[in-house]
Amino acid sequence: MAKAFKVTITTAEQQLLETESVSLTLPGIAGYLGIWANHAPLVTALVPGVMTLKHDASGGRDSVSEFAVSNGFVEVANNEVSVMVDSCEPADDIDVTRAEEALGRARERLAEKADPKLDVARAEAALARAKARLMVARKGH
Repeated sequence: MAKAFKVTITTAEQQLLETESVSLTLPGIAGYLGIWANHAPLVTALVPGVMTLKHDASGGRDSVSEFAVSNGFVEVANNEVSVMVDSCEPADDIDVTRAEEALGRARERLAEKADPKLDVARAEAALARAKARLMVARKGH
């Protein structure tokens, strides 16, 4: 049986979740990273993407939760993981139509790269957030 560890997910507004998990996958700045019980201490930045939390080792649909997360940080120490992000949305909270519209707007903004007023990093982050939201929403429904 896989060993569990504590996971706490927090935004600036509230603590969203405190639970036990057997694995956690997060979008880090150098790519996706996996966390398991007894993981080495770690603090790293997170980027917009999909966070996958496995509650138990059964592999069933109900044993996995996915969230669209934005920028933030993760801290791992002593079998406890603290995820601190600007936003975190489960599939049920995502309006697919709005997410598709946001994806379209982000793509349009990035198509205007010649515009000196364009904040490319911000537009790319918006694109990544929209893609993550759609990925989570479509898998969850």
